[in-house]
Amino acid sequence: MRNSAGKRLAALGLAVILPFLCAATWGTAPLDSLDLSDRTDYKLPVDLSVIEPRANEKAFTDTSYEDSTISVKITSGRVEDKCDYWVADVIISDPSQMRTASASGNFLRSAEMDGVTLCTLLNAVVGLNGDFTFGTEKKGFGYYMRQGTLYKDQLDTPGHWLCMIMDILLVDEDGDFHIVHNAEKGSITGMQYKGKRILNSFCFGPALVVDGKAVEDFEGADAWLNMASTRERSRIAFCQVDRLHYRIIKSSGNYNSADMVTTNTGLTLAEFAALCEREGVQTAYNLDGGDSALLYFHNDRVYDNKPNTSLRRLQDVIYFVSSEGL
Repeated sequence: MRNSAGKRLAALGLAVILPFLCAATWGTAPLDSLDLSDRTDYKLPVDLSVIEPRANEKAFTDTSYEDSTISVKITSGRVEDKCDYWVADVIISDPSQMRTASASGNFLRSAEMDGVTLCTLLNAVVGLNGDFTFGTEKKGFGYYMRQGTLYKDQLDTPGHWLCMIMDILLVDEDGDFHIVHNAEKGSITGMQYKGKRILNSFCFGPALVVDGKAVEDFEGADAWLNMASTRERSRIAFCQVDRLHYRIIKSSGNYNSADMVTTNTGLTLAEFAALCEREGVQTAYNLDGGDSALLYFHNDRVYDNKPNTSLRRLQDVIYFVSSEGL
């Protein structure tokens, strides 16, 4: 556990100071926003507002939570002779309960914050690290829709090495996942994809599982971002199982467990994709691993077995909230 009061005070200071210290920006205003006035079924606003606490504190256990709007169950396992891993199974009743947030307060400028602190401030039931939005490795490229607002539309033109290996994850207005392989300029138009409006998009990857089958060939994956695809690493994936049913899968890295009983080597990208397939997901998308990989659960719980629980500060997170009482 971490000191919640101290973290909240630190977060307030970071939220005020960091935006002015960071140079990376995407301009002074968003590029465009979706008109979602016809979606009167959404329980929560599709924007960057922080949802007030709605979860029932008495319903939490160390590994689960359930109310009429969200169910979370966290289990663990082990890839034999390799490493431990954790799976957060999440079922929500409405797409608006899946949300994203930036440490800067919006996605126009860069800032970093302790990921546990950020998830706690957002009243997340469960959360994970995002795609390190302003990562310098991305060389300024990407397509970023967050909470129905378009912040960046800069994909490479056909024939260049960047666009040939970049996979983008799109989450549509119904909460369903779409993988855009080798995304290039023009792959996504009008903030829509296959007739559905896009609420959120993530630029990291690569895709690990598509249509229930693990991707086996990751040739070139290291050229876009340093995935260390053939090396054993701590990894994390954002996955969809079915309609409004998701899984966060996190594997441990190359270190001994806290009790020093088991040894962990981490997984290669292909081994991690195979694990995601075994966990029964239809789509799995790789996000930033190593010290950036965060699986957060209510009340500052972090699932990992590092001897040192320090984590890299994050630029953005993905999280789920309760809409109980609405």
